[in-house]
Amino acid sequence: MDKEQQKKIQIAQSRNNLVVQSNALIRDVRTIRYGLTVQQQRIVVYLISKICKEDKELKKVKLNLSEYCDVCNLQKNGAEYERIRESLKGLRDKSYWITDEEGNEILFAWLDTVKILKNKTVEVVISEALRPFLIDLSKSFTAYELVNALCLRQKYSLRLYECCKSYLWLGKWEVSVSEFREMMHTKDKYPLFKEFKRNVIDVSLNEINKFTDIQVSYETQRKGRYIDSIIFYIKEKQGVQMTLDLLLNQEERLSISKR
Repeated sequence: MDKEQQKKIQIAQSRNNLVVQSNALIRDVRTIRYGLTVQQQRIVVYLISKICKEDKELKKVKLNLSEYCDVCNLQKNGAEYERIRESLKGLRDKSYWITDEEGNEILFAWLDTVKILKNKTVEVVISEALRPFLIDLSKSFTAYELVNALCLRQKYSLRLYECCKSYLWLGKWEVSVSEFREMMHTKDKYPLFKEFKRNVIDVSLNEINKFTDIQVSYETQRKGRYIDSIIFYIKEKQGVQMTLDLLLNQEERLSISKR
């Protein structure tokens, strides 16, 4: 096996790593990737995918920039590395409140420390405050393969995907429009629901339904003249043809010109 084949296998293995998080981390309206860019969201799930099921503590993650760009289908140049550097800084600087299972409120940043070595390897320590939400999970958690997240490029797609995935076991997720707007960080954007529907829900579901392992549809509920809530219907893609279509769509998505 030559080096190029080995590299392709390693990339595929990395993309198939599981991203495992507690549902509390996914669903908390105050922390759900609040205000994060697509690049920052991608870094978060990539780092989480490096956590092993057997881990009992959050270990230092070594992020090789060249490998990261290969896995995420990004260009390997100075401009991209600088964007990654700024995204890491943003993840370190921003802080959020989250509520644990016991009702305690915890203030955290996604990352504790970030160290960029001369060889373009980044040493990252995920916030210790996140340990209960990422380590030794036995109930109320959601797992998915990293490749599903890497194929999502619209701003709101990953947030919506993770929420829907966390309710897959139930088959549906009902949420008020006001809460959903808060979760999507759009309280002050798209005041008309038809604009919100077009620019947040529909564009995200187009990606989710084409490039991820779930199929999602929805309907709206009215209270008087106004749309009050949304019901998302979620099912897992099954069957040979749906699986083949998904694999082909993902492969095409992550092999086209890098962006």
